[in-house]
Amino acid sequence: MDKAFIKKYGTLLLLAAGAGIIFQLPYIRETFYVPIQNAMELTNAQMGMLSSGYATMATFSYFIGGAIADKFSARKLLTFSFLATGILGLWFSTFPGYNVSRLIFILMGISTIITYWSACIKATRMLGSEEEQGRLFGLQEGLRGILNALLVFGMTAAFARYTNEVAGASAAIRLCSIVVIVIGVLNFIFIEDTKKEENAESVIEVTKGLFKCLLIPKVWILVGIIFTAYSVYGLIGYVTTYAQQFYGLTATTAATLGGIRYLLQGAGGIFGGFLADKLHSRIKVIVGGCIGLIVSFGAYIVLPGNASLGGAVIANFFLGLVFIYAVRSQYFAVHQDAGIPLELSGRVSGISSALGYMPDMFMYTLVGSWMDNYGRAGYNMTWGYAMVAAALYRPLLHLKQGCQKRAEINSARNFKRGCGKR
Repeated sequence: MDKAFIKKYGTLLLLAAGAGIIFQLPYIRETFYVPIQNAMELTNAQMGMLSSGYATMATFSYFIGGAIADKFSARKLLTFSFLATGILGLWFSTFPGYNVSRLIFILMGISTIITYWSACIKATRMLGSEEEQGRLFGLQEGLRGILNALLVFGMTAAFARYTNEVAGASAAIRLCSIVVIVIGVLNFIFIEDTKKEENAESVIEVTKGLFKCLLIPKVWILVGIIFTAYSVYGLIGYVTTYAQQFYGLTATTAATLGGIRYLLQGAGGIFGGFLADKLHSRIKVIVGGCIGLIVSFGAYIVLPGNASLGGAVIANFFLGLVFIYAVRSQYFAVHQDAGIPLELSGRVSGISSALGYMPDMFMYTLVGSWMDNYGRAGYNMTWGYAMVAAALYRPLLHLKQGCQKRAEINSARNFKRGCGKR
């Protein structure tokens, strides 16, 4: 095994570890909601405001992060992101109060997005050739799930050591924060510095370039691809709640399924990545995964609400997770298929992420109102929403392929004209 191979996949392992673990802190309330709420004596509305503060800043940050990733070294950006987020996590582990906590979560919206997300995508793309993109992003998605699961199990063990739930939650948050800081140090040591390739444009020019990207049709198609896939990804999380309400699943079992979900992220991501390279087509993997998701969500609608069918619901949930993680592992790899130049990768990923992740801003409120008002019928409406989102993925990919073919034809014509002039 040569040094180049070890360096390449060691770097990918490091990027995968960071890609999941850095987001544990801004979403820590999902794991330790009640202990955090009790520690700071917050209402549910105030807990919600912590989330909305992060989400709002994150949405804005995706735009800025794209330009930043194309301007500065990925190594420096990644190192700063982990160190800053880890320090903010240690601060939050002291449960400093509502107003300070809001500030912490808003700052995490900067440290986990502006200086991290687009830089991570760009760093992953730089690890391999066009033919390797599916494998690289698939492995990153898969390893991200496995390492996330290990961290969650470790945090759970730290929490369980204390009889006082507030002290246990604080210990779990500290553990996560320390791991994030360690990953930051490792990034500084091992991630290749891209100083020689840094963009020489001014910040104003880079920002102008960011808005010029909005005029590229392929960018909007990428936005649609991420928007639909992310919608399905978000909605599949309601399956465990659905199973609790209508199939007798216990809260403990539902929580256990949450941990298993990360392991299936590993299986689905790695499977999707290698299959994409084996078939020489990321699009075939995505289309196949979307068809599987349509069938999977449709099964929830037709299955009767009998407790005896709980096992079938769980099995279908696992199958759907493999499909969605296979799809998710490839939707940033299609940058290569769309002909996005590496030097624009940061800007395009920033734009596509900012707009593609917008379901966070309305989807959960919408489907929540359906469930509150219509009960099981509301869940069926949710599964129908997911099926439509998965179905829309195919025509978006068709549009992208059409744009790619037209670009290739125009390029060939320009080449012939150039040869004629000589």
